[in-house]
Amino acid sequence: MQIARPFGIPLRLHWSFWILIVGVLGYTWSLVGVPALLPTSILLVGLVASVVLHELGHALAARRFDIDTHHITLYPFGGVAAIDHIPEDPDQEIVIAFAGPAVNFVLAAVGGWLWLGTSHPLLMALVLMNLSMGVFNLIPAYPMDGGRILRSLFARRMGWLPASRLAVKIGRGFAWSFLAVGVVMQSPSLLIMGIFLHVTLNAEHQRLVSLHWERTTGRPPPWEQSPGSPAHTTALSL
Repeated sequence: MQIARPFGIPLRLHWSFWILIVGVLGYTWSLVGVPALLPTSILLVGLVASVVLHELGHALAARRFDIDTHHITLYPFGGVAAIDHIPEDPDQEIVIAFAGPAVNFVLAAVGGWLWLGTSHPLLMALVLMNLSMGVFNLIPAYPMDGGRILRSLFARRMGWLPASRLAVKIGRGFAWSFLAVGVVMQSPSLLIMGIFLHVTLNAEHQRLVSLHWERTTGRPPPWEQSPGSPAHTTALSL
């Protein structure tokens, strides 16, 4: 469901996003009661706003290099910006990948400055939320932001395609780690993260295979020559 077009970029809510809203508010109401619903709702709004601004950071950084963003979609585990393509220039990719976490760090700094003047606990919660989001996205687990930055650093030494293959292998290691820790700690969010990484890494692996075929043979791979084949888009950030 499209809800807005900030900077001309469609902002969408996936149907599963409502599971987060209903689940958090329902859990809060059952555990604490009605008085806690207002501060919880404020924190939810702050969380969603932080995720949207994070994704807009990616999208606007990509626009600087004349790369369009098809849409930004919000899921229960975070947001995804569908970038038209990721540049093979390592410096450009680093700028696009780091732009999202940079927005979170700026929001945390602004929130901290406001907290110094008010000492309001909700402000500190938003500060910690944005710090956590910024740091977590810098984990070098491709295709998260940190993984893309790592791929760019590898690309400076070994070329973009070999660096991408290595980043995918490292990303799979993190995906299995998220799943294992999620099972041990009984953490649904880590389990969802691990599954999401596996799905996106499989898609990225297929994209790299197609790209290698095209560069080796000089023509598109046969599995992408059927009419109506979807164009590749790249997901950024959680």
